[in-house]
Amino acid sequence: MDDKNKYLYDATAHITETLIDNIIGGTQKDPAVSERRRKDAFINRRSLIAAVLALTLVVTALAVTFSIKKAAVTDPHTTSSDPHTTRPNVEPFNGTAGDYSGALYMCLADVSFTASNVYGREYRKVQKTYRQNAAELGAFFDKLTQKLLEGRESAVVSPVNIYMALSMLAECTSGTSRKQILDIIGVSSIEELREQSKIIWLYNSRDDEFGKSLLGNSVWLSSDMPVKENCVEILKNDHYASTFTGNFASDEYKKALKQWLSDQTCGLLDGFINALDISDDTRAVLASTLYYKVKWAIQYRETEEGVFKGTDGRTDCVFNKKSFTSEIYYGDGFTAFHDTLSDGNSMWFFLPDYGKSTEDVIKSDLISFIGSEKTGKTYDVTVRMPDFDVDFNESIIDILYALGVTDCTISSKADFLELTDDDIFVNQIIHAARFKADKEGVEGAAFTEIRLANGYAEDHKDYDFTLDKPFVFMVVNNGVPLFTGTVSNIQ
Repeated sequence: MDDKNKYLYDATAHITETLIDNIIGGTQKDPAVSERRRKDAFINRRSLIAAVLALTLVVTALAVTFSIKKAAVTDPHTTSSDPHTTRPNVEPFNGTAGDYSGALYMCLADVSFTASNVYGREYRKVQKTYRQNAAELGAFFDKLTQKLLEGRESAVVSPVNIYMALSMLAECTSGTSRKQILDIIGVSSIEELREQSKIIWLYNSRDDEFGKSLLGNSVWLSSDMPVKENCVEILKNDHYASTFTGNFASDEYKKALKQWLSDQTCGLLDGFINALDISDDTRAVLASTLYYKVKWAIQYRETEEGVFKGTDGRTDCVFNKKSFTSEIYYGDGFTAFHDTLSDGNSMWFFLPDYGKSTEDVIKSDLISFIGSEKTGKTYDVTVRMPDFDVDFNESIIDILYALGVTDCTISSKADFLELTDDDIFVNQIIHAARFKADKEGVEGAAFTEIRLANGYAEDHKDYDFTLDKPFVFMVVNNGVPLFTGTVSNIQ
């Protein structure tokens, strides 16, 4: 109890004792008190009790007020007004699994928030804003997807995961470096991006009986790099990013970073994570992850043998089969339908028309097509879907450069003054994703790793992983693409 609250309670006790002495004590000192006096004393005692109760309520209300004011001062979501201060306090990070002995943490974000527990009764109202944001991001998602999947027969990417990583990158930059990121995303200010990315995060976060959709953000800093507190706090509160520090020349610190990536993606991308080659002179890493696992709302109950006509020829395979009433949609060069997942999201399938390829379909602005709310034609649809498993693991720095994110990748132009006064720039961006579907449901994971260095840019190998399988698929939450991929052949 603080001094102000203690004073109020002491005063209440003193007043109560005085009143009792004057009323009750007075009747006891006079043995000749009349029956009327006794009745009056009884009434006075009842009045005293009521008065004490009322006074107690007042004191309690004042105590709560003081406590709220005190809590507001120490609110962990409060950010410093001085962007040039650093955070000196670091502690060992134990993590949730594996070995994190090489990492210290500066702050840990609370990632338990979801749209339902943050917005409560306003959930449906704010969901309209979410859908509006998704529509506004449609052009960016389409352009990004087309560049990433260009020339690839079987692959999958996570547009929303890359968006989250770019949102953190924009927060760490300023000047032209920041403006270029805002421009390709399609927002006018960093404040707009913060609010937009927070809503998208919350409406894609869940872990319940309907499925898992887990997002993660983190910042990994070199322990000898001065960092501005305001940026770290904003990353924590608006992007749900935890910040760690250590020595990149230490194998233990690199191991801790990889362990975090593995934990956040539930081991689905461990092959790609273990292959990450993080140089000793790395100054910082911005990492964003997504893990997704749900069932079909209507389960596949049957199987049927058939032939998959892939780009490499005909393959005998087993199709999962089910029938239900649904709508078929007709686009420019493709036919589409969407299936419902257990969490309420939709999985769209796009079959190219005769003479068209999956690449032609990808170029058709699919996100905009979905967002246009076209009316389909209702049929009794029999769906036959093969099991498939596709992935992606490549450097995407050149793709983002081609889209307009240029200055932050050039040492002489990069501006990271929001994060640090040191001269650093982006020297690598890796994106990895994997997506599986079978009769039970779907499972996918993705990570985007942005590396910051100073001095010079390094040459990095590209990785091309092609699994032969041929339609386009996309998992969408109200217009936000969690995964988009192509399948060209079945093994």
